[in-house]
Amino acid sequence: MPQQINRREFLKRSAMGAAGVAVASMFAPGARVLGANDRVRVGVVGVGSRAGWLMKDFQRYAEELNMQLVASCDIWNAARERGAARIEELTGAKALQFRNLEEICERDDIDALIIATADFQHARHCAYAIRAGKDVYVEKPLANDLDDAKDVLRASQETNQIVQVGTQRRSEGKYAVAREFVASGQLGTITYVEGSWNYFGPRWRRGSPEEVESELTEADTDWQRFLCGRPYEPFDPHKYREFRLYWPYSSGIPCQWMSHIIDIIQYVMDDPYPSSVVAHGGVYIWKDGRKNVDTFQALLEYPKGYLVSYSTRFGNDSSLGSGIIIYGSNGRMDMESLEVSGAGGGGSVIIEQREREPYRVRIDASTKIQSEYRLPEGEGVDHMRNWMECVRSRRQTNAPIEAGYSHSIATIMAIRSLHTGRKITFDPASHTMSEA
Repeated sequence: MPQQINRREFLKRSAMGAAGVAVASMFAPGARVLGANDRVRVGVVGVGSRAGWLMKDFQRYAEELNMQLVASCDIWNAARERGAARIEELTGAKALQFRNLEEICERDDIDALIIATADFQHARHCAYAIRAGKDVYVEKPLANDLDDAKDVLRASQETNQIVQVGTQRRSEGKYAVAREFVASGQLGTITYVEGSWNYFGPRWRRGSPEEVESELTEADTDWQRFLCGRPYEPFDPHKYREFRLYWPYSSGIPCQWMSHIIDIIQYVMDDPYPSSVVAHGGVYIWKDGRKNVDTFQALLEYPKGYLVSYSTRFGNDSSLGSGIIIYGSNGRMDMESLEVSGAGGGGSVIIEQREREPYRVRIDASTKIQSEYRLPEGEGVDHMRNWMECVRSRRQTNAPIEAGYSHSIATIMAIRSLHTGRKITFDPASHTMSEA
């Protein structure tokens, strides 16, 4: 069972000296000892559409940082070959090809991996890779299963490999500014945070059933490896290609979208785990055979004493299409635009209690935010570049494994509540979840 990761431990890990981390990674199994001028060789695992964007982003900084894409790894032969062709197009060099994670992790001449496999595979693939001595950029969600989340956290603590989780908002300057503003106390007592990400359309459908079925057969891939520990069922090309629509391969909205929003809320509020979650949803509009909901809402309570409401609907994208608003007693802040105002606030609430007298409540209206203004956006960095630089420097990334573990806890709680119809609680001391 993983140890409790509190704010002090976060800061301690972030402040670790580059030399100490580098020495520890030298002795990781399978790791190649890199000199300052050595080229870092990188492979891509799970070469789908998301990986295509990540490779393009990586290539923008590859020459400057002396790093190179060298390998395509995928259990589906067509994807593996497309990935190799794309790497050759980007780099001008022929790419190595590997059929599975085990094969690529055996190579001592591959130093780091970009993992963009299916949602439910991320944690297991990341844990395997870092235990093999590879630095990893892994897509979100980090995990949708609690045991997988605990294991990848443990693996990271054991090896000290450099990991970046693909919640890229962590590298945007405006959220660091929002975090500072919340910490300043100027919003007063915060009781409610609203997050939303809406869309109109049958998200994640790739075409007609016939088109999906014609893309691949069971002989084209490794179905057993695709299942990655999930219960066996016969090969299904729809679940393989459109995994985001089918549990247990993905939860859809919580795994794909809530993970982003809740991650940045927890970062800005400096509150890593919900104490309880309730969630509801259903397939209300896109009744096309999907199992994961197309309309979803979760209500999360946090230890610091406030609620977070998160919602997504695929039937209408008007009104707060994608955004986060923090409500305090002194006013509100839009985290996307960094607009601050006193709207809705009345000032600080002061409770006075005297011996043998009833309590008294008074409002200090002078603390209410008096004018509307926009905070200056801070300087950010490209999320992929941040990982690449940290692979070189051995410093902590903007979205380390602890950040991924935190958003996974919230996501998993929401999924369990959605599936059971029960309130789910989390104990940060034991890292266990219960039904209330």
